Amino acid sequence: MKPPSNSEATAQERLWRGLLFWFSAALGAFALVDLDSGRLADAAGDAGVSCLMLSLVSQFPMVRAIVGAASRRASPARLQEEAERLRRVHPWSERIAAAGWVLLFGSLLLRALGID
Repeated sequence: MKPPSNSEATAQERLWRGLLFWFSAALGAFALVDLDSGRLADAAGDAGVSCLMLSLVSQFPMVRAIVGAASRRASPARLQEEAERLRRVHPWSERIAAAGWVLLFGSLLLRALGID
């Protein structure tokens, strides 16, 4: 069996990035529908997951590097270099991921307080 070439990996990466983008768009739409219906906790949860999916779009090379490290194709030093490079290139990604986690925590807190 032949290993995949770079063009196949690029096509696969484009597919995953596209899926993550459309998934985040759908969750954003669900968040707006929940907000319109008065379901604040559901809206916060959907918006949080949407933010996390958007942050993954630009972080996909890091995900690929982590999978490579799990199969012993990449060293931990290489992973750190890749993470730093992605932080420099996409500084907004970390902020939107943090916003996503805050929204998810807020959703959990609202549910714990009995607010739907």
